[in-house]
Amino acid sequence: MNQFDLCFQSDNIDYIKVSKLLIPDYLEMINNKNISKLLSSNAKICTYDDELNWVEKKLKNNSLIFSMIESQTRKFIGNIELMDVNEKSAEIGIVITENFQGKHYGTEALKKIIDYGFNVLNLSELNLVVFSHNTRAIHCYKKLGFKEYKVVNNVAVIDDQSVNDIYMKLKK
Repeated sequence: MNQFDLCFQSDNIDYIKVSKLLIPDYLEMINNKNISKLLSSNAKICTYDDELNWVEKKLKNNSLIFSMIESQTRKFIGNIELMDVNEKSAEIGIVITENFQGKHYGTEALKKIIDYGFNVLNLSELNLVVFSHNTRAIHCYKKLGFKEYKVVNNVAVIDDQSVNDIYMKLKK
């Protein structure tokens, strides 16, 4: 763990600052078609330089983005971020590698970032946006108490299917 800056932990996850050492893992995750179609309608293949610039920008801006490492195996799980932070709210972004999906790491990470947002940053509201075809994520968000408050129809066509943006929020 000494090569990474540990920020905090949950039961099975160590949350660290984004790191240049993890660029190969970031590239494998973000260039995975099954992952990218859950994040963007115009996915492009990212290069090492793209990710290096991204990591350097996040670190320079002291962004509240954390890479997640499985405590036992030390394997990269994904990233979770609080964006557009102001005195009362922030937007959550999360991406889990394909190998770690469906194993409750997303739920554990979201619980931790919700706790961090409400109890460390003293925010009163957390928001997120999810594509309508990402049913696993929507189920998880609802289970954690997020409520849908807006839908923007037909924001993209992914796998020949029209998808909507679903806006959700959780109040403290």
